[in-house]
Amino acid sequence: MTMRKEEFDVLYKAHSRGNGGLPVQGAGLPAEEAEKITDRLEAKGWLEKGVVTPSGCHQMEPYRVDNAIIMAAGFGLRSLPLSRYVPKGLYMVCGEVLIERQIRQLQEAGVGEIVVVVGYLKEKFAYLAEKYGVILVDNPDYYRYNNISSLYAARDYLKNSYICCSDNYFSENVFCDYIYDSYYSCKYAEGYADEYCVTKTDGDYITQIRKGGSDAWYTIGEAYFSRKFSNTFLKYLEAEYENTDTKKMLWDDFHMKHIDELPIRLVKYSDETVQEFDTVEDVIAFDAEFASYRDRILREEGEKSPVLPDALHKYEDVKRYNSATTDSHEGRLHLNENTFGPSRKCLEILKNVTAQDLYEYDMASEDFLIKEISQVFSMPEDDIYIHNGSAEIIKSLFSVALERGDHVLVSDPGWSYYASLAEEKFCGTHTYRVLKDDYSYYVDMKDLLAKASRYKPRIIVVTSPHNPTGCILDEASIERIIRENPDSIVLLDQAYWGFSEESVDVRRLVEAYSNLIVSRTFSKYFGLADIRIGYGFCNAKVKHIYGLDLPLFRASTVSRRIAAAALHDREYYEAMCRELCGVREWFTDELNRIEGIHAFRSGSNFVAVRMDGVDMEHVKEALKQQGVLIRLFEDHGEMLARIAVSNRGMMEKVVKLLRQAANQ
Repeated sequence: MTMRKEEFDVLYKAHSRGNGGLPVQGAGLPAEEAEKITDRLEAKGWLEKGVVTPSGCHQMEPYRVDNAIIMAAGFGLRSLPLSRYVPKGLYMVCGEVLIERQIRQLQEAGVGEIVVVVGYLKEKFAYLAEKYGVILVDNPDYYRYNNISSLYAARDYLKNSYICCSDNYFSENVFCDYIYDSYYSCKYAEGYADEYCVTKTDGDYITQIRKGGSDAWYTIGEAYFSRKFSNTFLKYLEAEYENTDTKKMLWDDFHMKHIDELPIRLVKYSDETVQEFDTVEDVIAFDAEFASYRDRILREEGEKSPVLPDALHKYEDVKRYNSATTDSHEGRLHLNENTFGPSRKCLEILKNVTAQDLYEYDMASEDFLIKEISQVFSMPEDDIYIHNGSAEIIKSLFSVALERGDHVLVSDPGWSYYASLAEEKFCGTHTYRVLKDDYSYYVDMKDLLAKASRYKPRIIVVTSPHNPTGCILDEASIERIIRENPDSIVLLDQAYWGFSEESVDVRRLVEAYSNLIVSRTFSKYFGLADIRIGYGFCNAKVKHIYGLDLPLFRASTVSRRIAAAALHDREYYEAMCRELCGVREWFTDELNRIEGIHAFRSGSNFVAVRMDGVDMEHVKEALKQQGVLIRLFEDHGEMLARIAVSNRGMMEKVVKLLRQAANQ
């Protein structure tokens, strides 16, 4: 006889209350309805005076939880360096080891068989077998495949099974010894969440899940597979597992692929019920004492670490520059990407890529991209170089030109990447001022020249259009910097070239001065950030020396063909630039109409924004909650936002959000 959900709920309520014979009140149902169901169950002989009968126990038996499978095999890459020594499941949070707390909760709920799938640092989990009687299952593929491989390793145990993650913290015991049907626990996200979001349901059952969404329930915490669900899941898993693409899946993605045949209920949790810790910062936000625990572990493990070779020891305390990370593909206004995208002609190149393009080095006597750049910009080929992105151009220059103890002059505010490279070479960094009035930034030339005279820097970095302010330095000023500092290399970083009227005759300057190196990129104006092609200009006499640190082999042939295709589509890029600049000017003007907001004139594809009397970190977080990512920068103790320009619809959304923030 098939049991209905409401019947199960009432039976389980009676079971969980023991044999006290008290009338059933609730089970998540109105009292009157619960009473009717109680009468029906008593008529069937499953309940007697509120107590589950042997017949009722027999009816409940198919719903008994057989076991729990806890996945604990992964690296925990986002929690480095701590996860190098302690797997996330063994973190001590609020005075308890995460996985031990979860094991105890399962055992207290009556789940007797607990399977822990291990891989990375598996020896650290060995004590759990003796302490709690758990079964340890080895996942030999943990280091190369995703967590679907952990379920595959434990496939013989999939029955009526909880599926748990070792890094979850449940504030209350959510586990049960009987469950009606498969489910996935979920929390609600207001605004954007880069999670597996439920986008469609049929009653209580999930019918569609998508990665990333706004104002939605998203999967988190434990899942439960009924025996029927497990059998269907295993049927597909065993049929498809030899496919490498399957092995690389999260089990969530595999489920989404077969969701029509694998129905699963949505169970709603409050924000407090379950915490999922992706990073160490997530744990500290939940348990401030965890910072001390982390520091102690790192200190103790550091004392055990082998001593670095003398050649490397000097770099031990040098910090590497890291760019902002995100898994989102929406609202990315913090990386200054050109969201208008490249010419369609660039995509056509990919359709004609051959195997030969991939396995051969390009050893032709001439570089076709240099020839294209020469023709487009009227530059001699001997004055042109190509690298793997403008960041690499800058790094190569610093590598060739700097020696320990040298000085570098950069702007303040400015891109911190320059200073980080100087630190890697054990050089001093000095700054010149970039000032602002109500609506514009400008370089303080007097301060720049004075600092250059005082510190005699080996490299002077001039960025125009300037990052992060968007201001432009005119040709006369640039030439003066070059002319008055003949013993300094002047790096003219023009990564944001193209978004304003060309005002610098770089050919004349390069041919006239051997201490100038111009850096550009295909990432910004041409919308080709991920093909990693940087280019630039320098005097032919300098190219040989600077070229000592350029790549031995040319940048990817496919990438260079894409870059060449972009150069050929002048019509597209002129139209794109007109649209982008039009949106930029509208955005700037619109913000400046809002009291308390100052948007600064920009010659780039981003706008610097100041807000009076507002905590900019809170503004940044508020926009993030609405799916919009921005970057903050500090200007002499004041925090401003740097916001990339996207399409009109997106920028209207940003204006609305900033207006709300300004009026709070």
